[in-house]
Formats: sequence, C-alpha cells, structure tokens
Amino acid sequence: MKVFSRLFPALAALCLLTACGGQAKRTALHNSVDAVEAEGYIPYNERDLIANARAAAVEAQKSAIETVADLFISPLAKAERSDVLKKTLLKSPQLYVKRYKVLGERREGDFYRVSIRAYVYVDRIASALRGLAMTEPAGPGVAGALMLDEYLGPAASAYGDARKAFTDYLGRKTVLKFLDAPALNNSKDENAFFEAARASGADLVLIGRAEAAPLAAAQGQQAGFYTTRARTELKIYEAGSRKLMLELAGNSNALDVTEEGAFRKALTSAGELLGQEAFSKADKFIKPAAPLVLRVRGLNGIADAHKLKDAIYKAGASRADFESYSDGEAVITVYPAHPDAQEFSSALLRTGILNLAIESVSQFEAVFSVM
Repeated sequence: MKVFSRLFPALAALCLLTACGGQAKRTALHNSVDAVEAEGYIPYNERDLIANARAAAVEAQKSAIETVADLFISPLAKAERSDVLKKTLLKSPQLYVKRYKVLGERREGDFYRVSIRAYVYVDRIASALRGLAMTEPAGPGVAGALMLDEYLGPAASAYGDARKAFTDYLGRKTVLKFLDAPALNNSKDENAFFEAARASGADLVLIGRAEAAPLAAAQGQQAGFYTTRARTELKIYEAGSRKLMLELAGNSNALDVTEEGAFRKALTSAGELLGQEAFSKADKFIKPAAPLVLRVRGLNGIADAHKLKDAIYKAGASRADFESYSDGEAVITVYPAHPDAQEFSSALLRTGILNLAIESVSQFEAVFSVM
C-alpha cells in the first residue's frame, strides 16, 4: 500500500507531462496550418459525376497552395519560373493540404466547379519554395527593368548592342541587376512596361532610345569606311511611384568597312559610355539598402496577409520578403523607398487597407497589430 501511495503521484505527474507534451505537439501542428478558400474547375464529364467532383477538388487544392505560395515567392521567380511550381508543389497537393471541406459544387456550361476551404501547411510551402530558390533572400541589391529601343539608321535593330554594353558595364560596377522576364520583353508601350516591371519585382525602370546614323561628309567621313554616330537617351524612374530620378544622354562615333558594322560599333560604344555616365551618378538612383523587419500580429488568415503585402507596397516599399506566417502573425523584411522607419510606419497606417495599430517602432524593426 505504501509503495502504491509513492508510485501514484509519480504516475500522475508522468501522465500530466505526457498530456502537456501531446497538447504542445497539437498546438504546434495547428499553428502551421491555415485555412484558405479556393475554387477549382475541370471540363464537365456527364458520364462520371463523382470523377468531376474529385478532379475539380484537386484543382481547388492547387489553387489554395498557389495562394499561399504567392506570399513567399519572389516576383522575379514567379515571372520566370512559373512552370517549376506546376512541376513540384502543384504536382502533389496532398503533401501541403492537411484536409479540406467542400463549400459548394456546380456545373457551369462545359465546366464543373468546386469551392473548398483547404487547411494548408503554410510552413511546408515556404520551406519547399526556399529549397527551389523561388523566394528572394533578404540582402543588398537593386533590380532594374530596361526598355531600350535601338535603331540602325531608320530600321529597328534586333541585336541589342547598346543594351548589352550598358547592362554589362553597370552590372560589373554596381549592385544593379537587370531583369529578363517574358512579361517585360512582350510589353508594347511604356505603361505596360511599368506594370510588368512592378509585377516582376523591379526597383527601377529605365526607358530610353539608341539610334545610329551615318555621318555626312562634312562631319568626318573617311574614304573606304562607313562612319556613323550613335545617340543615346535614357530616363531612370522609381518603379513604384514612377518618379523620374535621372536623365542621361550621349553620343559616340565609330567606323567600319561595312555600314552595319559601323552602326553596331557606334551603338556598342554609346551603350558603354552611357553606363559610365550612369555609374558616375549612381548615388542619385541606387540608394543603400536599409531593411526593416516588420511584425504584424492578429491577421485573420492568408487573405489578410495578402492585403498586408499590398499595403506595404502602397506605403512605398521597393521590396517585401515574407519570412514567415503562422497563427496570424507575419514577419516580413521590408525595404522602404526612404530609410526612415517612422515615416514608413506612418505611411503604412495611412493606406487604410488594414486597421492597424503601432505597438513599437525602432530603426530596424516595426511591430503592428490588427485592431
């Protein structure tokens, strides 16, 4: 009896510790899961209604995963590597969706649509994206989107000589990297280019023109050679605000035994000279990176997290890298256009996208809560 009386408290304590451990484990699991409402649809098959529902539900799960992935994925990776997401995470949605509940299903013409609420493993998705190098790590660097129209005489040039010389020079001399995404290359006008640049994660938009024309005899033509002059003009803008930061222009001459060779040499020389001038004035458009860690608590799910990301850009950030999201709290590394934490925090409040309250602001960190 005495032995039992000594063992009973120990067994009770062990049970209590086991229960607490199980509760902590369940809490940790719960914290890694968030609900996302999504829809999926497939071509309607009147011969198999059950197959319709199942296939559409799978598509809806993929849509839920994409919604979460969009928080973490870098704009550049999304623009250039969208097929990677389809071949990896979206190929096995069951790995990232704990469970789902069907909210509604219906036929719509030739399609069958299913609406679900999916309970998604947010941390697993973020980890997978980092493993695929589809998130942009916080760090120094400036991304630029360049639209430089080039002409050999009256005809458009497909060679890109001035562009290559300009980007190569600045790429060697500065932290500026130039984006190459299909959306940028397919833009037909400046407005479309600005939108594509913003979507691709550009900090700067550079728009200009380079044209080569033959020199007249009085300007220094030499017998047996074609002598040309290239003229370049370039404007550099902040991508988000479209604020004009710098204007550049210059000329360069070249000669060659062929007219096209002379044109291309002149454009190459003009592009490098333009790069040299831009480098000499780099302090006017390439600002030192000043990251700010932003913590926001009390978010009501992934939809609120997306609203927060929109608010951050509207407040004037050039980049926002989601580090984590769990249990209503988001941690983001933000690069404000102007390195003043107080100013950025005030601008974030003024967006009105979320009803935020400031808890604390320092030089390197700002903490908010959703009211």
